[in-house]
Amino acid sequence: MTDNKNKKRSLYPEFGVLLIDDEPSYHRSLGLMLERKGGITNLHYCQDSREAMSYLEHHAIGVVLLDLNMPHKSGKDLLIEMAEAFPDVAVVVISGLNQVETAVECLRLGAFDFYVKTTE
Repeated sequence: MTDNKNKKRSLYPEFGVLLIDDEPSYHRSLGLMLERKGGITNLHYCQDSREAMSYLEHHAIGVVLLDLNMPHKSGKDLLIEMAEAFPDVAVVVISGLNQVETAVECLRLGAFDFYVKTTE
C-alpha cells in the first residue's frame, strides 16, 4: 500500500512558468486556470517587477507571463531586459490594452506572443 501523503507531487512542465503581475487576484485566477485547464503545476509568482530579473537568475524558468502595466518597473522595460539577458525564455505579454501598436512593439522587442486580458 502506498502512502499518497508522502508522495511528492511531480511538477509539469520541467521548467517553471513565472507569472509577473502586481495584482494578487490575477495571480490566483490565472494560476488556477493554468493548473485546471493545462495541467501546469510548476508555477512561480512575482508581484514586484523590481524582483523579476533576480527571480529569473535563481530559478529554472522557461516561460514568463508578463503584465505590461505595473508600478516601479514597466512590463515593457522588463521585456527589453529579459530579451537581452534571457533570450531562451519565452515571454508572453498579457495586457489590458487591446492595441495593435502595443502588441507589434512587444513582439518587435522580443515577446513570444501577446494576449489581451479579458474579464470573461
